Amino acid sequence: MKYPWIAITIVVIWFMATFTILSRGESNPEYILAVSLIASAILGVWGFRRPK
Repeated sequence: MKYPWIAITIVVIWFMATFTILSRGESNPEYILAVSLIASAILGVWGFRRPK
């Protein structure tokens, strides 16, 4: 893997989403997970593309 920090960042995003859902009962889990999914997809496409 050329960019290990991208993978670490994606894992941290999901841990933060999990922590937010578990610690705040009034939060909307669907919204938090959707934002995490979109952020992970953007980082994945940007960070893990093949070099030209």
